[in-house]
Amino acid sequence: MFRTGVLGSLLGSIAVAAVIVAPNAAAGPPDTARLAGCDFGREVSTYDHAHDLDGYFQRVLDRSTGTFHAEFTQSRDALAAAMRQAEVRSTAENITCGAVSGDLLNANILVTLTQIRTNANSPEPQRLNLAINVELTNVWGRWLVRELDSPML
Repeated sequence: MFRTGVLGSLLGSIAVAAVIVAPNAAAGPPDTARLAGCDFGREVSTYDHAHDLDGYFQRVLDRSTGTFHAEFTQSRDALAAAMRQAEVRSTAENITCGAVSGDLLNANILVTLTQIRTNANSPEPQRLNLAINVELTNVWGRWLVRELDSPML
């Protein structure tokens, strides 16, 4: 009788553990990864050469890690100079995001948006529809972009 009770308890515990663990093991990235991808798409696509360009770079860097962070940091001064010289402005509209793949540590998010840009050569707003693939990594509970890929950029 004692063996049956122990065996029953053990099997019950294993079944409960399987039910709790199995959905998480098969689940894609959490919604927080998708939201972080959306936020990054908005931030990287919204800038104004005349207003807080340093803040723009800091917001993008705060949301990134790895290769993207290193490359963006390295090109920051040259990019800022080019943005000021060309007098660029950009806003983002119609942002949608979806998880392509991932897990609790890494996520691949597709961001689509309409970017409205102006510059010294094109003062009339130009609308550009973009699809951006962002790869994110969960760094101590924060989803940060490690890679960005867009055929239009």
